[in-house]
Amino acid sequence: MDFQRFFLTFIPIILILKCCDAGTVTTESFLKARMGWHPINFKCTYTLESDESVSDGDISWQIERVKGSGNFETIATYSPTKPNQFAKTPIGSAFKTRSILPDVVAEGSDTFSAVFRVYEVRCEDEGNFRCLVVFSNGTDTYNETSESSLLVTAPAEKPYSPPEPNPDNIEEGMKVQFSCTANVGKPPGNIKWWRFRKGQSVPEFMGESNTTPLMQTDTCAYNLTSSISALTMSRNDDQSVWRCSVNNNLLTAYPDYEKPHEDSKKIRVYYAVSTPSIEITPNYSKYQEGSNITIYCSADGNPSPLIDNHINYYIWTFKPRGKSDDVILTSNNGLLALQNIQEKDSGRYTCTAHNSFNGKNFSSSNHVEINIHAGNN
Repeated sequence: MDFQRFFLTFIPIILILKCCDAGTVTTESFLKARMGWHPINFKCTYTLESDESVSDGDISWQIERVKGSGNFETIATYSPTKPNQFAKTPIGSAFKTRSILPDVVAEGSDTFSAVFRVYEVRCEDEGNFRCLVVFSNGTDTYNETSESSLLVTAPAEKPYSPPEPNPDNIEEGMKVQFSCTANVGKPPGNIKWWRFRKGQSVPEFMGESNTTPLMQTDTCAYNLTSSISALTMSRNDDQSVWRCSVNNNLLTAYPDYEKPHEDSKKIRVYYAVSTPSIEITPNYSKYQEGSNITIYCSADGNPSPLIDNHINYYIWTFKPRGKSDDVILTSNNGLLALQNIQEKDSGRYTCTAHNSFNGKNFSSSNHVEINIHAGNN
């Protein structure tokens, strides 16, 4: 009795397995496409058993409109003997403007493929697609499906605007901050900072963002704001250019500093005049009367003392040997010309450089001793 009960139960199981020896549908389970005009093929391959067929319109590509819902909407239907058709629905119309439906292709005596080719990939395409095939064996019909998951990627883009210093009235020794906002793409990348000092063709790497970007819904954009701060500016930063560049995995062809970027305007750094340097032509330890001497004074500063506007300027003074008072001499932007010098012209020649910015005045001096002797001694 137990054997008979087991035998009767086992027979239907065999029959069910036999009825399910049916056609198959396969797709590539995972696809990745770049947003924009970067074509992607969704390929559905189906195989028929010897007594099966697929009728016109019984092959379709579908999309899961609400991700994770399990509800799919038809994009297009395929027919082995007729033209393929986009669905006359909003979703079908949306894909029709940027997709094509190639003919069903035989890949063997019982294997066929239906391709859905999207030319312009959009962010909202990311999600699950499904190929559905309705098989018929003459008496019954049944469905087989296979899904493909699409990941949409997007390159990082040029920052929205050039970085600007804060504060913008910069003095040597100040700490300055630069900020930059950009779409760092999908998967999200980062922002890097660079500094071009005067005369540099390749910049110095100054740092990079370490914050998490904010995703803009349904745009495949990840906006990131990066700031580089607590930088103490020096005179070497005068006329420098600061760059923020963006990068993600899709941008690999160029060095990081050449990837999409924005540059600041040339940065002006104000600084006080340095100790002047003095050059004498000709340069002797002593001079004969009647000689001509040129003395040139130069000092680094921003604004430059060479502006000579009674705020930023050079002044020469002379203290004769044995005297206590200085005499102001006539010079031209630090250049002092002494003609037909005499012994009485011996003494200390002092150059003082002046500059001023933000209501503050600065000066720095240096001097040289000139010895003049009568006769040939």
